[in-house]
Amino acid sequence: MLRRPKAIVFDMGGVFLTAASRWEADTFALSFPEGLPEAAPFDWFLALSQACLTHYTRHPVPRPAVDMGPVIAERLAARGIAPTAEAVRRWSGILAQWEVRPIYPHVGATLAQLNAQGIRLGLVSNTVFDGRLHRINFARHGILERLETTVFSAEFGWNKPHPGIFAQALDAMGVEPQDAWYVGDRPDRDVCGAHGAG
Repeated sequence: MLRRPKAIVFDMGGVFLTAASRWEADTFALSFPEGLPEAAPFDWFLALSQACLTHYTRHPVPRPAVDMGPVIAERLAARGIAPTAEAVRRWSGILAQWEVRPIYPHVGATLAQLNAQGIRLGLVSNTVFDGRLHRINFARHGILERLETTVFSAEFGWNKPHPGIFAQALDAMGVEPQDAWYVGDRPDRDVCGAHGAG
């Protein structure tokens, strides 16, 4: 029988929001409901997105954090845009929006109920880009304040199932592995990763 946890750490994609595993035309509106923030040919943007995702996924699991700067710079130059550091930063921020999706309606109430029961909450998620836009999204939906820590793989340096990313969250919360549960949707990353972290 499972004992009551002191903390529950959550995955993001597939748990808090629709996972952003596909960056394609039919998922575009989920991430960009108002369209692209800059004028650009849609086909070019999709090709840039696919190039970045391919660059990321060709690394073996568990993947390290991957710098998309060279891929973005190459695609900007091919389009005739000077690949300055500022341009690369700007398009990196636009591409990061692919991973940001609306929060499921039940999430806020669920986290509030768990907090009310004295359970501490955190998040560990694999991301291609850093967590800045995710934290803004969480704050907009009123859930950031519920999470004691948010660990994103692009910031940590390795993604799940690397045990270190789970340990990072637990260390930040001061919770021992045996006193925590992990909630995820992928056996390979989430179940195996959490078990590997204890």
